[in-house]
Formats: sequence, C-alpha cells, structure tokens
Amino acid sequence: MSAQPTYVTTSWDDGHKLDLRLASELAAHGLPGTFYISPQCREIPEDKWLTAAELRELADGFEVGGHTLTHPRLPTLSVEEAGREIRDGKNALEEIIGRPVTSFCYPYGAYNAEHPDLVRAAGFTSARTVERFCTGRPKDLFEMGSTLHGYRHLVDGMQIVRRARSLRHAAGMWRNWELLGRTLFEETRAIGGIFHLWGHSWEIDVNDDWTRLRSIFGEMASQDVVFVTVGELVSQLGATS
Repeated sequence: MSAQPTYVTTSWDDGHKLDLRLASELAAHGLPGTFYISPQCREIPEDKWLTAAELRELADGFEVGGHTLTHPRLPTLSVEEAGREIRDGKNALEEIIGRPVTSFCYPYGAYNAEHPDLVRAAGFTSARTVERFCTGRPKDLFEMGSTLHGYRHLVDGMQIVRRARSLRHAAGMWRNWELLGRTLFEETRAIGGIFHLWGHSWEIDVNDDWTRLRSIFGEMASQDVVFVTVGELVSQLGATS
C-alpha cells in the first residue's frame, strides 16, 4: 500500500427519517459520517422529515451539514433566492442542533459559477458536488467531488471498463455498485488519497441495498485507513496544504 494516507469519508443527503437507520449501520461499524440535511426538503414527504429531536440525536454522533432549506435546484433561482436558501438552511439547522454547521452539499449536485461564493459567504468551509470517481485532493474545497454513489449508474460503463480485470469483472461492477466500490477502495488505498462514498438512505431502502451497504462498510472498517467526517477531512487537508 502507499505511504500516503488514505482518508475515508461518507456523506448522506436530504434528511429522511431513514437516516437514523443509516446512522445505526455506520455506528455498528465504527464509521463516521456527514449527513447533509435539508430541514424542509421538498423531495421528501413532510411526515418523513427528521424531527428536531431526531436531528439532535443524529448530531450527537455524526456531522450535520447544510443542504439548503427546501432542496431546490439552485440554478433555477435568482442569486438572492439561492443565497437565502443556503443561509436559511444553515441557520435552521444550527438553531436546532446548537452547534456550527460548516459542510454543504449542492442539492442534486446542481450549481452555477456564483454558487460557491454564496456558500462561502454563508459561513461554510466546503461544498460537495455529485461528481464521481474522484480520489485525489480536491482543487477547490467548494467543488469537492466524490468517489462512489451507492447506486447503480448505467452511464458508468467507460469508467468501469478502465478498471476491469476482465469482461466478467466489468459486468459485475456495472451491475453491482458494491463491487465497483470495493475496486475503487482498493485503487485508492494503493496510491493514497480520498475515498468518499455518498448516497441517500431512502434510495438504499427503495433498492433494498442495505446488505450491500453493510458489506462495503465492513470492508472499509477492516482496513488501516483514516476515517473522517467531511468537516474533519477539510481540516486535515488544510493542515497538510
């Protein structure tokens, strides 16, 4: 393995009640995580939003990050509306959990050139996108990529073929994001870097992927790597810059 450190982080978007189940799975493997919460997420039925008490419970064991107030596509809003969504989401979370919220994620991964500055101005120290297959140090902490989405993406064929040992291996990774994740994890460990797994608890549930999730958690937890939240990762990157 590389002499360079391998950082492992996970992040989970939106703020569905199933985040509590996902948090339990992380805790069972001794893994940290960052939960990007949109307190009034329009994508989730209101009765499935995390309550204030549940948010505080989550924040007691994991990092809570901002994800706007209502989960709009920021490019569809005026600059003023986008800034308000970013700030109001942060303020609402901080009022509930009683601690600073410093990590942000763009809803749907959608943002324009002006949005990183709005996120920075709101007091965040980083912002995650939905770009995948990233394992190196981010060039911009407000446009951080990820390594793996816990979901099957049919468009990942070319990226998968580049990493495959055989056609059978390629087909397996294309069908099964857990196998793809294991391959990317080993690839990252071999050279050092950042392995960032993200997803949605409700998506894991809809696709009946809890077994796959537990399996990859177990693989990561068994290795000698540095486990961090996104906020801790940003601090580590600042310390080594």
